[in-house]
Amino acid sequence: MKKKIVTLLAVAMLMLTTRAMATTDAILNLGGSFSHSIASLVDGTKTTEGGGSIDVSYLNGRKLDYLYCVDLFKEVFVPATYPNTTINNSGQIYGTQLVNANKVAYLLTTYGTGGQEPKAIALQAAIWYEVNYDSTTKKYRYTLDVDSYGTSSEIATLYNNYINAADNNHLDYVSKVTWITPGTTDVNGKLTMYQGLVTSNPVPEPSTIILLGTGMLFMAVFGKRHMNKVACTITHKA
Repeated sequence: MKKKIVTLLAVAMLMLTTRAMATTDAILNLGGSFSHSIASLVDGTKTTEGGGSIDVSYLNGRKLDYLYCVDLFKEVFVPATYPNTTINNSGQIYGTQLVNANKVAYLLTTYGTGGQEPKAIALQAAIWYEVNYDSTTKKYRYTLDVDSYGTSSEIATLYNNYINAADNNHLDYVSKVTWITPGTTDVNGKLTMYQGLVTSNPVPEPSTIILLGTGMLFMAVFGKRHMNKVACTITHKA
């Protein structure tokens, strides 16, 4: 019976620590704007795309350190609330694995920043570059329009540095960020999904940390007592 209790407690603790791993109907509040126009080349055609960190935004009431777009061909409206949002830590957007998700996760974990400054602009462009890789043609559909900024400009330099760093990374970072598919349902229950986004992982709530600590302490004490009993039994039998 005691073994079952310990097992159930361990499972409960695991569920608490991974509750953000795959969640539907999260609430995403997008505030501020990302009005900065990034000079871009999409399929070789010059265009401008609004990008950078969408500040200030909240996920389930938690203020986000940063929030970047990972999809280039859908829109998300700012400011707006998306009460039927799906989040995960496995690199999926719209239920499909994102191309080069690990490179994007590495970039965010290493260079993630809020705002619309050159670092954020270069980071957004680098993210779009990585996710818009066509595995059939072996070509990247997106690139920053470097000529518009100047090859020696801060944005262009950062952009190239970010891409080179991502290409040289060989560690797994996918689970270190939160992948977001904003969604809303109409009166008929029809779900509409919007532009895929990505942000940093949430910091555990104080109550969760206390519960986990209590559970781990209980397991440690119980385990020690159990070992002592076993040891005494063996000694007694000898």
